[in-house]
Amino acid sequence: MADNGVTPQVPDEVLALDPSTAKPAVIQLQQRLNELGYRGSTNQPLTPDGKFGPNTLFAVNAFKTVNKLGNAGASAGKIGPQSWKVLFCSDVLDAGGKKPSNEAYPAKPPVYYSQEDPKWKGIMYSNHSDPKQNIGSSGCGPTCMAMVITNLKGTVVLPPETAKFSLDHGFRSYDDGTEWGYYGSIAARYGLRCEQTADWDDVKQALNEPGRMVIASMRPGHFTQGGHYIVLHDYLNRPTGGWVDVLDPNQDNQSYFRRGHDGLIDEGKQDDGRVTAKESVFRQEAGQFWIFNV
Repeated sequence: MADNGVTPQVPDEVLALDPSTAKPAVIQLQQRLNELGYRGSTNQPLTPDGKFGPNTLFAVNAFKTVNKLGNAGASAGKIGPQSWKVLFCSDVLDAGGKKPSNEAYPAKPPVYYSQEDPKWKGIMYSNHSDPKQNIGSSGCGPTCMAMVITNLKGTVVLPPETAKFSLDHGFRSYDDGTEWGYYGSIAARYGLRCEQTADWDDVKQALNEPGRMVIASMRPGHFTQGGHYIVLHDYLNRPTGGWVDVLDPNQDNQSYFRRGHDGLIDEGKQDDGRVTAKESVFRQEAGQFWIFNV
């Protein structure tokens, strides 16, 4: 499987213990785990029969442990979208904790920025010179915008630059972060088109088209206890419902854990800012969206 350089399509469902049913995606999972040296409870290679039995579960748990993937609560022993992507990327760790040699699967995720990056987290982001207000504490909006510009334009633009634009043009509120009007204004500055909407169906359509990214303003729920901006960059359409790939500028967001691992967020690799969330999260918890394209 690893010789064609093509990452298998993300399965239409989360893969979990089911010894009685054979599934093609489980065969791919078993073959990939064997390639990476993960074994069943008897220390033998997995039989690629498509049945997610106890031996496959043993290997999956080992894979998730080595790669520091979320494996507690509703995510325990399961392979969701983010775990699948780690499994088939060149940054995956084999059973010995090393990157495989001659790995054919490319790692081409979108550029990610954390608002807590030491290079800029302490830079003041305040319209009244409050040193407690900085990019690390309240710069999720400019950090999201830096990700959108960098990925869509192909030019590196960092959070300090986008935060300065907000301050210079009066889009930093006194206490509540970044004003909604910021996104249309800075998009025009960098040659991007921007459409603001509260309609999730508009966002869903956009995420199914190439060359588009979305910033969502989230209300309290799975992503925040107050308010928070995140980037949406891909939609996974499945018979059991949609999932959305997210770049969360709050790299070590603890809100996922506060929700009790209810299965609506697939964290993948812990504290890397890249998660996948069920479509229902955005229908219920997002207040506004900005759709960007060149």
